[in-house]
Amino acid sequence: YEQACKLAPNLSPARFGLAQTLLAKEEFKEAVAHLKLVLGTSANAVDALALLGLLLVKSGKQFKDGLACLKKAIDLDPLNSDFVMLEALALQQQKVTYPQALERYKKAVKLLESQRKPVPYELLTNIGVLCHETAKYDEALAMYVRALEALDGDDEARVASLDNIGVKDGLIRHKDNFMFNEFVDTHLHATSIETPGGTTLKLNAPDSANVSAHSLVVGDRVRLGDDFESNIVEIVPGNDGTTTILIREAFIPPSSSSEAENIEAVSVAVRRENRRLENPPDITIAFNIARLHEATGRSLAAIELHKAILKRNPAYVNSYLRLACIARDCGSLRECSSWLKIAVKVAPGNPEVLTLVGNLHLSLCDWEPAQRVFDQLLSQKVPNVDAYSQLSLGNIYFANLRTVPEKYAKHLQYAADFYKRILAKDNKNAYAANGIGTVLAERGDLFKAKEVFNRVREVSGDTIADAHLNLGHIYLAQKKHPEALAMYQSYMKRTQDGTAPITTKSREDDVVEVLLYIAFAYYDWARQTELFNNERAAPADERYRKCIEHLELALKKSRKKDVIIQYNLCKAKLAAANCVLQKLTRNIRRTAQEVEDAITGLEESLPKVQEIMQWKLEKKKIPISTNALQEFITHCRANLESAKSHLAADREKEKEAETVLSLQREEAESKMKMREIELEAKEEEEKRLQEERDRKAEERMKQVEQLRSNWEKEAEAKKAAAEKRKGKRGQGAPEVEEESGLFDDQVGGNDNAPLFEDSDDDDDGGPNNDSNPQPSESAASNKAFDQNDTFGETTPGEGNRVTTEKELFGDSSSDESDDELIPTGTKRANEEPDESGFASKKRRVMDDDDDE
Repeated sequence: YEQACKLAPNLSPARFGLAQTLLAKEEFKEAVAHLKLVLGTSANAVDALALLGLLLVKSGKQFKDGLACLKKAIDLDPLNSDFVMLEALALQQQKVTYPQALERYKKAVKLLESQRKPVPYELLTNIGVLCHETAKYDEALAMYVRALEALDGDDEARVASLDNIGVKDGLIRHKDNFMFNEFVDTHLHATSIETPGGTTLKLNAPDSANVSAHSLVVGDRVRLGDDFESNIVEIVPGNDGTTTILIREAFIPPSSSSEAENIEAVSVAVRRENRRLENPPDITIAFNIARLHEATGRSLAAIELHKAILKRNPAYVNSYLRLACIARDCGSLRECSSWLKIAVKVAPGNPEVLTLVGNLHLSLCDWEPAQRVFDQLLSQKVPNVDAYSQLSLGNIYFANLRTVPEKYAKHLQYAADFYKRILAKDNKNAYAANGIGTVLAERGDLFKAKEVFNRVREVSGDTIADAHLNLGHIYLAQKKHPEALAMYQSYMKRTQDGTAPITTKSREDDVVEVLLYIAFAYYDWARQTELFNNERAAPADERYRKCIEHLELALKKSRKKDVIIQYNLCKAKLAAANCVLQKLTRNIRRTAQEVEDAITGLEESLPKVQEIMQWKLEKKKIPISTNALQEFITHCRANLESAKSHLAADREKEKEAETVLSLQREEAESKMKMREIELEAKEEEEKRLQEERDRKAEERMKQVEQLRSNWEKEAEAKKAAAEKRKGKRGQGAPEVEEESGLFDDQVGGNDNAPLFEDSDDDDDGGPNNDSNPQPSESAASNKAFDQNDTFGETTPGEGNRVTTEKELFGDSSSDESDDELIPTGTKRANEEPDESGFASKKRRVMDDDDDE
């Protein structure tokens, strides 16, 4: 290739072949240079574009340029699935672009499926890994299973056989590992005969006496019928050629439809393995499935699969390391150490094994062995392990700052130097930056340390839990207790979720340590609140209570009897009791129950500190000075006596206050009852008045109805009289002047007066309101006419109309009248010309009649 490039520098195929050769030799810079020359002569060489883009992305310094080259190659050949896979592989280099990488992988799968090409198992495995990393666990498992199916080729590897029992100490029987095992029919039928502490089954088959012929062994997982599963505990051959097996769980067989048989025989199937793990590529996928089990909390399935991998491939070091990590996370450090020893024998110089061994020593606080391991790793100069080894050595020096006081400054400088070396090579290493922040905080530069920790949280995506813990320490040193507590609780949540690293002997010890930090934060906050020495010191009592709660929880979770935690708990109870006793002097309300609780805390603390004092006198190793213990005992006794005297006085005050409160309560209840009675009386009176008003309204409506009925009868009588007079005139009788119009006008005016005029309207001036009214001539003739009328019904007179008004509406001066009637006398007086005109018109009509 080199000679061809010398003879023809513009020959792109030769230069591209040279770049591929350099890539195989891992000479990446030279390969990139030749690929750029290829693109200089052939700008649309898609293979060169794609390969250059991948190399630029992997270099880490030209990530965007590399992605641009890959996208250009895809734009030139959009149906090429290889280019899409290369782009996905490039995006997979950074964790922040995992979702985009997963999307590109799925697009590559769709392209292959649309072109009816087989999807390679590597592609499916990468999709499963990305789904695992992005917490899409169900989808990850489905992709791993598809990858196994793509590797099977034929059905022989995936089908389980009855004779494939598996490898001893590496059996795969867990139901979550279904992709490596399944139930196989044994052609046996079982009948339940008894159930003493399980179920005894009688096997029925032509050769049932020889159970081994059917590959049943103790410990097998069997299925009876369609859904019942259990493990075989014992196999007992019978003398009559039959065999019985004892299973662990009680089995209730289905009833037989035949009356002759009481129990129906059920089929027996046994779980057996397939032959997938005999294929080396399948082992990698099986390891990924085991890691997926770990992430989802299925530890038993993960352990079973790791052991099965090791029994079939003892040199697979990663499974040793994962078994060690599972044991460490479960708190079994001895088992963790045993797995690491095996890993060291299998791969003595493996950097990953040595790293995990060093971490185990760190978790046990074995500083010297850990330092030797990481020094050995540094001497190997492995690029991926070098930074981690330096970080671990820096942590070792920082953890031993106060072990040897005269070497404090020297160890602090060594720790800072290791952190700086890492940052000099990789300025994005958040763990080294976190170490620099701890060094700054230790030197007292809290402001810069806080900036560093906040920057670590920002750069790492808030994934480093130690940054939360360190920020809590900074806030506590600055007396910002709420912020410190928030950081501690955030770290505690991450520890409980399993996302925080192990920094002490076990995860439980890590929790205990953070609980102590939280308790001290509450204690210091309460002490600071007490400095007000007035009403503003009221919250101190609640903060002491929180401190005591966290100390008690830490003591409960601690795996050993920690004297320091016990002493701190007693000290917190003493401070809380002293706070309660000083409440009255600070003008804060205090109850007898609070004093009682304080006395209880003091009575619990005094004997415990006296016991610690006795241990101290017995020359036991107690990291508490004798003066501190003696001072505590003195203060505790003094506060106990004072609290008892306060309790008696508070109880007396509470009794008096209770008596006063009872009297006040009774008085208040009495007043309330009186108000209720008054309210009831008022409601009763309103109800009575309303009923009276309703009754009167109903009576008046009845009177109105009666009056309307009378008016109708009067109108009918008048009509009948008018018709009769008309009939007489038609028979030749002498004509009489008809005054019905005038009479109707007067009757109508008088009848309507009670409805629209007050009873005292006669006082108003007007032609009809004389002091001594005289009946008119027409009225007299009308009266005579009425008296001679033969209809049998008399028209009501004026006196009757007045009486009806009074009966209907009552006296106008009555106070109980609801509405004031509208007076109309004045209006009628004003309408006098109209009435006189109307009367004269009537007279002219009658004159015309006379002429007739």
